[in-house]
Parts: sequence; C-alpha cells; structure tokens
Amino acid sequence: MSTLSQRILFGLKVRQLRQELGLSFAELSARSGVSVSFLNEMEKGKKGARPEKLAALAKALQVTPEWLTSDDPGTHLAPVAALLKSNFLNELPLDMFGIDAGRVLELLSAAPLQINAFVSTLVELAQNHALGEGHFYLTAMRAYQELNNNYFPEIEEAARTCRATFGVDAHGPLSLPEIKRILINGFGVKIDPSGLDKYDELRELRSVFVPKKRKLLLNGRLSPEQTAFVLAKEIGFHVLGLKDRPLSSSLYQVTSFQEVLNNFKAGYFAVALMIEEHSFLQRLEQTFAQPTFDHRLMHHWMQEYGVGPDVLLQRFNVITAHWGLDHVFFHRLVYRRSDGVYRMDKELHLHPEGRRYAGRLDEQYCRRWLSSQLIRQVEESQGRTPVTGMMKATFHRTGDTYLCLGLAKPSTFREDECIGLMIGVQLDEQLHEHFTFLDSQSIPEMEINLTCERCSLMDCQERASAPVWLEQREKRQNVRDRIDRITG
Repeated sequence: MSTLSQRILFGLKVRQLRQELGLSFAELSARSGVSVSFLNEMEKGKKGARPEKLAALAKALQVTPEWLTSDDPGTHLAPVAALLKSNFLNELPLDMFGIDAGRVLELLSAAPLQINAFVSTLVELAQNHALGEGHFYLTAMRAYQELNNNYFPEIEEAARTCRATFGVDAHGPLSLPEIKRILINGFGVKIDPSGLDKYDELRELRSVFVPKKRKLLLNGRLSPEQTAFVLAKEIGFHVLGLKDRPLSSSLYQVTSFQEVLNNFKAGYFAVALMIEEHSFLQRLEQTFAQPTFDHRLMHHWMQEYGVGPDVLLQRFNVITAHWGLDHVFFHRLVYRRSDGVYRMDKELHLHPEGRRYAGRLDEQYCRRWLSSQLIRQVEESQGRTPVTGMMKATFHRTGDTYLCLGLAKPSTFREDECIGLMIGVQLDEQLHEHFTFLDSQSIPEMEINLTCERCSLMDCQERASAPVWLEQREKRQNVRDRIDRITG
C-alpha cells in the first residue's frame, strides 16, 4: 500500500466491512488488536495495515488478507475505485484550497454511487465542451489566483531580493541588458536570440529552454519588451527553484497542476521584477489623485518600464492588495480578421459576484466593451503601436458600473490577429478615495452586456448575433406558464 490510492481503497474497504458488521471502532479494535486511533487513520487513507496486524484485522472483518489489500473493490466500491485509478486525488491541488483529503474520502465512502455519477457528469460535460486535463488545471489556477486576489507577497519579496542580490536599481525600471546579465552571470543560462527561427513548427512560440545545455532559445521576431519578459520569467524559474516546469513559453502539453502553478509563479515573478511593486503603486497614487487622467499615459509607462500591455495591466494587481479593491476583473480578447470573431482568451474575476459577468463559450462577446472598441481602432489605423482607452461601463439590467482601462495591439506572430486587454474596477465609494478623476465629464460611458445571445438591448448597433438564449428562456417560461394554467 505504497500509493495514496491504494491506502484510500484499503481504508474504504475496512470502513465498509466494519459498518456492514455493525462494529464500532472500539469493538473492531478489541477483535483485531489494532488501536482505535490507528483504525481511524486507516479508514481515512492516511495509513496502511502493518503486516503483523493485517491477518488479525482481516479475520475480524471476515475476509482474507489478500482481498483486503487487493485492487478488487467489490461491487459497492467499484465506482470509487474507478476514480482512484484515474489518480485524480494526487493531481487535484486540494491543499491549496484548504480541502482535507480525508473529507473527500468521507464523501466518497458515504455515497460512492452518487459521487461517481456526479464526477462522470462533469467528465462528460468536459468532453462535450472539448475541455481537456490542461483546461481543468488552468481553471484551478485561475481560482487560486482569485482566492489570493492575484497578489502573492512572497514572490514580490523574492523579486526585491533578486534586485538587491545583483546590484540593480531597487525601484526603477530594469533595462534589457541588466536582465540578460542577471540570467547569464547569475544562473549560467546561455541565450540564443534566434534559436527557434529554423524550426517552422515553432514559429509561434516565444522561447524553449533546453535543460541539458542550460540554453534558452528565443524567437527572433520577439520585440525588446517581449524578450525582456521571457528572460525575466526564466530568471523566476531559477530564483524560485521551480523544477517542475514547462520547457516552452506556451503550455502545449500540461502534465500536472504543479507545472501550471510554477509557470504562473515564474510569470508573476517576471512582472514583479520588471515593475517594482511600491514604486509603481506610488506612481498610481500620484497620477490617480489628479482631477483628470489621460489614458495615453499608459503608453508612456510601457515605454519607461520596457514592458508590453499584458505586463502593465497585470501589474495593476497591486491595487487589490494595497487599496482593498476586490471587485476587479481582467480580460483579454483575441480578434482574427479571417473569421471576424472576438474570442475570450483570458478572464479573471477577483470577487465571487464578478463571475456572473464571466464570458460564455462559443458566444459573441459584447462589441461595446472597451477592448472591442480598441481592437477596431487598431484595425482601422493598421498601425503597430498599442492603442489605449478608458470608459465607464454599466451592465445592462444590474446597473453595476466599472471603470475600465484598456489597451489593444496587433499580434506579434499572426498578421491577421489583434489583441485587446482590459482591467475593470467597480465604481463605489472606496474607488473614489483613490481615483479623484472619476467625476470628469471626459470619460465616455457605455451600457454593455456579456454576449449578444444573452442581451435584450434590441436597438444595439453593434449586435453580432440574435438573442437566442433569451428567446429560448422565454419559450421555456411560456411552456411552464401554460402547464401551470392547465394543471392549476
């Protein structure tokens, strides 16, 4: 019983047989010579039976020692055994969410058939929506970020320590040569600036790390800002000691949650290293305390720090920790000219209520959003410079209003692709304490919704799809009303 799954199945068998025989822990202890506390630990899957006690325990439970320790679950526990064989308990990051594996076991053993049916339903839904194991891990990672308000002080401290260790400015921007120096001299990593260019199938990757050669292969088409982030992220893997990691810049093959978590930590470290926390927060406080705010200043910040739009907007995470703002969301839209569809690429809601505003798969995202408007500006101008913008967005029906800051830019690797990023913070009294310019008449306002399929704004000029979801809901309601009238 060397694995967790084997101990769990053994414990479930002991519990099932004990209950079928109507034995208490004390009675089974008296018959088998195994202490009550040890029996309790065994049933929770935390301990296996000692060889000298196994025969006595099996005899007390009226089975053979071989069956008790075998992989044969019996009819009642067969559904649970199928789940255990999938190794899901080892892969789920239960401890990160404060979930005791013992409690999961209690649920499994109390109603194995019902639990198995529930999990099977989730699996079938995932298969129907083409959600693989990697998607599950990424969803768990997003939930982990939300639970921590997307702020991790231990990584912030690691970034500050790294700056001090390598003698760079404690607060100011880091130049690309400085980042290269840290990676090369500090960790012995060789950098090949165009190492991926000879591989056609890797032309959309930013980087690949070759552990045996301690060499980082880069895509020659990377901008200086993208190169700086890739190098800073590689520094993060080494500073934080993250061994279980992806070797490519994109998670093409996810093997474990730990790999996804470590990839996130290294990326978070890169942002913290490139834009020091306290100096950026001080800059935001000074800027937002002014009676007006020019959103084009964000473009200046990107140039000063040598970062791209993704890194800059991600760094706004400092306001959640230091200003106590939790009604915050972030999303990233990808538009492809070839099909004219806006796809939600990334989405994060730091407050549970915000999830009701989360996007829906395979639906047309509202074209009134700031990110959508900025993408259209980039398309119309056909420029390569990021476009910035700001708006007050009020959700149709709920009336919740968010201040939105956004940027859009053409994709580096796909000529027909444009990316729009946006951060939104709910307008309330707390926000007014830090954002003095909120009453400015120059901020455009817009009534928005989630997707066209769920929107009842019939006079919307930007509508890209009929409100089919609302029509189906109304149809179902009419059926229910008719049934009530007939049966009432």
